Amino acid sequence: MNRNLRAALTIVTAVAAGTIPSTTANAAPHPQSAATASSCGHHQENGSAYYGHCGPTSIRIRVYYTSGGHDYGCVKAFSNTWLGAAINIRWSEYVDTNVTPQCRWL
Repeated sequence: MNRNLRAALTIVTAVAAGTIPSTTANAAPHPQSAATASSCGHHQENGSAYYGHCGPTSIRIRVYYTSGGHDYGCVKAFSNTWLGAAINIRWSEYVDTNVTPQCRWL
């Protein structure tokens, strides 16, 4: 087999197998907790509910409660925000970037 073709196949196989690390992911480190590093979005940990925001801008989220109803709040960029006891929080989700001074910061 041609040496260049063999080298190209080796690289393609390594990329497909995931053995070559990406050089573009997380090029610039940013401050975040250990939980946020692996948990973007809604997650629960040790009986508490959190919203891990992995983006570079502050956002508004909607929090749904187990008792019914929902509320809005804002979270800062690259944060892992505590929402409350997991027994009281059913779900939380991104809404938009409409962060105003009147926004209730969580």
